[in-house]
Amino acid sequence: MERNTQKLLDFPRILHPLYLFEEQGVAYAADLEKARVVELSAVMRDILKLAETQTQTGIVRTLRASYDANDISEAFETFAELEKEGLLFNRGENLKRSFETESKWRKLLVVLPSIAVDSLFDIETLSAGTNMALSYMIQHLPKYADLHFAGSQNRKITDGVYEIDIGIEDLIRLRSKIGETYYGILTLHQEQERWLLPLYRYREFPPILVQCHAPRGHGGQAMNSILRHYAAMRECDGFTAPSDYVREFYADYVWDPSFFNTLPNGVDSALFRPMDKAAAKREISKMVGDDRIESASTVGYLSRVQSEKGASVYLKLAALNPHLLFLIAGPNMGRYASRKLPDNLVYVGFHPREKLPLIYNAFDVYCFLSMSGEETFGLTVLEAMACGVPPVVPNFDGVPAVVGAAGLVADAESFDQDIATLVSYPCPIDFSNKINGLLNNTELWQTLSKKARERAVLFTWDKTARRIVQLFEELHRKKKLINPNRLLNVFTPAQPSEEEHPEPTYKSFVLSMNEHYERCLIRDAVYPLRVENGLVLSILKEHTPREAEAILAEWVPDETEARAILKRVRGLVDGTA
Repeated sequence: MERNTQKLLDFPRILHPLYLFEEQGVAYAADLEKARVVELSAVMRDILKLAETQTQTGIVRTLRASYDANDISEAFETFAELEKEGLLFNRGENLKRSFETESKWRKLLVVLPSIAVDSLFDIETLSAGTNMALSYMIQHLPKYADLHFAGSQNRKITDGVYEIDIGIEDLIRLRSKIGETYYGILTLHQEQERWLLPLYRYREFPPILVQCHAPRGHGGQAMNSILRHYAAMRECDGFTAPSDYVREFYADYVWDPSFFNTLPNGVDSALFRPMDKAAAKREISKMVGDDRIESASTVGYLSRVQSEKGASVYLKLAALNPHLLFLIAGPNMGRYASRKLPDNLVYVGFHPREKLPLIYNAFDVYCFLSMSGEETFGLTVLEAMACGVPPVVPNFDGVPAVVGAAGLVADAESFDQDIATLVSYPCPIDFSNKINGLLNNTELWQTLSKKARERAVLFTWDKTARRIVQLFEELHRKKKLINPNRLLNVFTPAQPSEEEHPEPTYKSFVLSMNEHYERCLIRDAVYPLRVENGLVLSILKEHTPREAEAILAEWVPDETEARAILKRVRGLVDGTA
């Protein structure tokens, strides 16, 4: 029975660059776009020859005199399966012309496997601060570079921003093409890094910047993941983090904290701006049906109502201060909805971003109580500051550096190890004292309100975007200085001593030539080294200096000496490149 030739693909269809050839009587198509070879039947080969110029009906009409209808239908089905894998056919627009006419000097490949590209251009679909920061940053980056998002189709999203048909599974196979096309790869650190770690092995890739927004927490998983990246990175790769705190934190764990680069977040200071506070309170009061908001001093909380965000501590603050009104703005009250809450705690609902300035302006003080290991910056703190609302924040991680002298910093106990994602506990008593001290001192409140706005406007997303391009420029300079280790060295027993019972000793020798038999040291044929120097020299042939660091830290008891060994061996490698 003849199969129905159903419409599986739209034809005409733009093909990837293909090379058609035969080997021992079998036809193949080499997909130069995907670096894959696909076996073809005779009918598939002939369909490809017509694919860019004829409709499916036209192709069937042309080929039905030569092939059985079932064979033609089966070929179309096979092509549909190959298209799902991203092979042979262009998925989406033909972007070649757009790239030629719109392309800026630099292109960045953005790889975010767990985030839908379109969500970054519809900020109302985002809830996590990390993704909101990504969204703002990506909207400003096209001023300085074209962005190509690795995805499942080819299409133009907006000016200078494209999705391209490159999947995670394609990256290593296409590394030479990626290296030729892109100035850098921008991605986001996640604990499940299986797809990313192998990329560091290949010199062909351009510099890779990994944005880090969760430096610790999750039972140590976050730290271990970041340290694995640190060990595997090439000299031209690095992390970005929103505050200096991350580099300072990891300086206690690694020998080279320069891999951690500060990339502050920004704020839309045109959207988040001071408003008439009495009018803002009046509107929120009508919205939630609570007249107290108009007359009471208000403390604000804007976040998910969860333990790691400090919700339990916020409830304690409300209980400690019945004379104040504590407002909560978040998606919902979560597990606290079923509790008997303090009478002075008011849930004001969840609002779109364009309404958030009104919410912030209804606060007299913004209270930030997060206890998780993911608070490298505190985006809501900056938004509140941009609205002229003085913040009170805990003394841990990166948030105090954002506030500077424009708010108050309250005591918090920091833990040397995270426990169930918590890394600190803000002190309710000190928070209460700071809040009351601020609300009872009109002059201080006015001073900090002015400073908050002045400081916030210094943080712009345009600066963030420019900083990313600058970081890639710095990494490209480092890439030019990377030297392969071609020195030849051997290990051998040392000459026995004249002692009566000599202990066996060993030495390493570096030869006065490299693997290309070029003479790279002037005088002697061999130079004796301490065994540990030779060991590190051998390690650096196949491993990164950070991996050598890990071995030395375990093997050499004196860290000063361990660091000195790595420094001088790297100097030898660089000096003889």
